[in-house]
Amino acid sequence: MTKAFDYSLRVSRKAKYAKLQIKPYGGLEVVIPVRFPKKAVPQLVNQHAEWIGKQLEKQAHRISAAALPSEIYLAITNSLTEVVYDSNQQEYRSQCDCLIITNSGYQQSVKQLRLWLRNQAWQLLPPMLQRLSHATGLDYKKISIRSQKTRWGSCSTSGTISLNDQLLFVDRASAEYLIIHELCHRHHMNHSAKFWQLVEFHCPNYREHEAALTRAKSAIPEWILRDLYS
Repeated sequence: MTKAFDYSLRVSRKAKYAKLQIKPYGGLEVVIPVRFPKKAVPQLVNQHAEWIGKQLEKQAHRISAAALPSEIYLAITNSLTEVVYDSNQQEYRSQCDCLIITNSGYQQSVKQLRLWLRNQAWQLLPPMLQRLSHATGLDYKKISIRSQKTRWGSCSTSGTISLNDQLLFVDRASAEYLIIHELCHRHHMNHSAKFWQLVEFHCPNYREHEAALTRAKSAIPEWILRDLYS
């Protein structure tokens, strides 16, 4: 007997073929072209039941790993902060090396954790950007700090440097490289040879940091990723 799976269905004008994909922390999604018959979707799912089952099992492990943290390690400052959950608190409170979160359910706790992380980012990243701007002579107009799924940072044509608050999970040297990378985009809004020459001038070992940033994605806590993709 074929196992039934819950799935979401999305009709895409850009899709040429029907495809199955496991959304991060979001279950199975079936994407079909406009002319694909919806009544054929259950059969499509049944044909790939074994693959779907394995992928959903992997996802279940990721979700279980997204439990609320008892401590948070910030690589950018090489610091460890203990997290305590206290139902008597009205809002999160940070003191010394301890973060006190109200024990009011998973989603609310994650919201407080993310707020603390964003506040840490605003304390740490703007001074770093300002210092590196002065050191390199590469200016910028303003800074924006956001939570992004894929990018560590970006630079707009208007001169805004946007940095991902997850940079706090990157070691300081590589985080500084990322900022230099974005500042170089103030002269070259592309990844041309001239852009990389400018990057290398200000950071000769940039290739090492590019690799480190790729590896650092695995250091982002699951509770953050689950919140981003939910």
